[in-house]
Amino acid sequence: MKNKIFLLTTTIILGAYAAYAQSSEQNFYDDILISDEVKQQDAENQAKESAAQLLDSKPSTPNAGINKARLRSESIKNAQQMYGEAPLGLTWGASQQEIEQSGVILTPTELKDYTHCFKATNLPESNKEFASVIVVFGDDNKLWRVLVRTQFITGDSANGTKTLKQYNRFYDLLAKKYGNAQQFYTQLDENDNIIPNASPDKNPNLLSNMELGVAELYATFEGDNVGVALSVNVDGDMQTYMTIDYKNLKILKENEVELFQSL
Repeated sequence: MKNKIFLLTTTIILGAYAAYAQSSEQNFYDDILISDEVKQQDAENQAKESAAQLLDSKPSTPNAGINKARLRSESIKNAQQMYGEAPLGLTWGASQQEIEQSGVILTPTELKDYTHCFKATNLPESNKEFASVIVVFGDDNKLWRVLVRTQFITGDSANGTKTLKQYNRFYDLLAKKYGNAQQFYTQLDENDNIIPNASPDKNPNLLSNMELGVAELYATFEGDNVGVALSVNVDGDMQTYMTIDYKNLKILKENEVELFQSL
């Protein structure tokens, strides 16, 4: 057994030595037979081949990114000129991709009867009074609706003193910016009949009435091809909040024309 192992080990060593010897011999003859001039020429040829491969490959230069950024900027500029500026630093008519490329984070969400809706964060402009922002692109991939919800108001009195104060402040600002302000307040009696000439600031049970659905308060505004609706909402915990619903009327009209022509 020891002899077999010895022979096997000897064979492996001899084989390795033979390979080494052959390699050394080849290097020896290469050094003798190949002149320095030939070696230098081979090195130059190899360098030229590497350079050619480098030149033939598509360059990864900053210019490509710059050109794409310029195209995006032009596209946003065109949309802005055509449809105007949307709230929170957004642009009406911009696509989902263009909005995302501007740094806005879009998370898919659902909104009844609407398609391609996203919750938007990291907006160009922000407001600490806003709790959430939803943007809607629709089937034609154009930003045409922005829905904002304010922070909750808690601990308000039954007649909604805090709530009405915030509502009136938003009302005045939106009226100044967009114009054509109209307020709508509806209040029902015990028989579900509309109380004529009712006023929200004269309802001692405003919040509970709104939570039960027997009172409703909202306002509309319109200007620069934008329609805005401001509404007051009350949840089951008697927390109140505002929603501000912006819609680009020009894009809406274009969609109606397209639908009409397709019928």
